[in-house]
Amino acid sequence: MKPVALDDMKRHAGHMASRLKQMSHPDRLLMLCRMDEGEVSVNELVALTGLSQSGVSQHLAQLRAQDLVQVRIDAQTRWYRLKDPIVAGIIHAMCALCDGDAHRACRVVDEQGG
Repeated sequence: MKPVALDDMKRHAGHMASRLKQMSHPDRLLMLCRMDEGEVSVNELVALTGLSQSGVSQHLAQLRAQDLVQVRIDAQTRWYRLKDPIVAGIIHAMCALCDGDAHRACRVVDEQGG
């Protein structure tokens, strides 16, 4: 893959850094990865993360404020899905890095605290 021109990166660096900042929290990253698979309810995200409903809601509010996710209200249930295709691409790239032979590299980094 050809490297991005520095001028292009400079134009988009702030927006990309904002996305990465939102993805840098382990619970938000886990929620985004699950949303990449399809719509998910708040209750499922509570079960997935082990956070309180209030804690999950606070993270979802941040993701909505950054326009990374969309919410659909159906009666008493709020359904969330990933909206940002760039975040989806980053998630897919991370999954590829931690799959197969590359999984060993991820495990080594994790064990070293990196």
